[in-house]
Amino acid sequence: MAKTVLIAIPVLLGGGTEMQTLNLVRTLVANGYQVTVCCYYDHESSMVIAMEAAGAHLVLLDMNWSVGLWQLLAKLRRFFAEQHPDIIHVQYIAPGLIPVIAAKLAGIKTIFATVHQPGSPYGLKAKLFLRTAARLCRAFFCNSLAVEKSWFNNAALYQPGLATTRRHYTIYNAVDALAIAKAVSGADRTALRLHLGLGNGPVVGIVGRLRWEKGQALLFDAFSIVLKQFPDAQLLIVGDGPDRLSLEQRAKVLGIVNSIFWLGQKSPEEVYRLYSIMDIVAVPSVFEGFGLVAAEAMAAGLPVVASNVGGLTEAIEDGITGVLVPPGDCGAMAAAITALLDSHDKADQMGKKGLQRVRAQFSMEKFSQTILSAYIALSRR
Repeated sequence: MAKTVLIAIPVLLGGGTEMQTLNLVRTLVANGYQVTVCCYYDHESSMVIAMEAAGAHLVLLDMNWSVGLWQLLAKLRRFFAEQHPDIIHVQYIAPGLIPVIAAKLAGIKTIFATVHQPGSPYGLKAKLFLRTAARLCRAFFCNSLAVEKSWFNNAALYQPGLATTRRHYTIYNAVDALAIAKAVSGADRTALRLHLGLGNGPVVGIVGRLRWEKGQALLFDAFSIVLKQFPDAQLLIVGDGPDRLSLEQRAKVLGIVNSIFWLGQKSPEEVYRLYSIMDIVAVPSVFEGFGLVAAEAMAAGLPVVASNVGGLTEAIEDGITGVLVPPGDCGAMAAAITALLDSHDKADQMGKKGLQRVRAQFSMEKFSQTILSAYIALSRR
């Protein structure tokens, strides 16, 4: 069995891709692999600390984004050749093809790659690049069937122990349901609400980078409608990003400023505790690869109202663990949120069903079993 793995990733910030990379590191280290994580551009100290705490050796190349692709290719090829791990696993974020080619030129026999975003927002050029990368890899993984189908036009879940000649597979993301449950149960809800200055009204939460594709603007429109029936409702915005100013302006125009609480970027552990004071989690994404926040919310026992797009349709069972609404339809989102706020029993049942689904489909145990099986089986062929 191969024992040395080099994970190549452009950035180590606070997104879902990095969190899943961290889960991969934890799984591999726990099962005897020696793991090096190579980040070639930006990084945050908190994620570096988390990777090292998980047992990975970190190599930060600190390259500037202005560096040409040929220079990046040459530097990565030299570094990969010097390290010469048994496996290189590329986290396929642009420029994803470059590290795959570099690994091939460095003589690495087993190359895996994982893409976390659907191909729908991108053009033919991006699809051709990714398919080229897939041909150079021993196997190419996607984090949902929707993502795999968007890039390759067909999709199949990887099944441990099942012999197959496919070159690309879906392996679902995982959430640490035990850590989330511990954080939620251990949180002092009264103190937390008091600290944040919350009133007694219901709380709707949204977690994610403040960018257009995460749909915060749509949620603001929907929330202005929700307030007509629940004037004491409160909206928690967890995350930061380039759209902060435009969203603040939108809130002013809609007249909902006093009902919004901007919490900024939070660590995973802080986010888990915040779930304890939310009644509903909204995921109004324009597109979504998997929907990590939706799975986390379900692990916290919360109902989810989300856009009917991408991997969210696989994470959420519509009408059972949450509600899926047409993308871009603020009226439908408002109606779904209002209905759940109006029926505590229904919301509670959805939360319980969501927790069951996460434990069955998106647990760390299932992810570990699947990825380890794939590593062993696919590195041999």
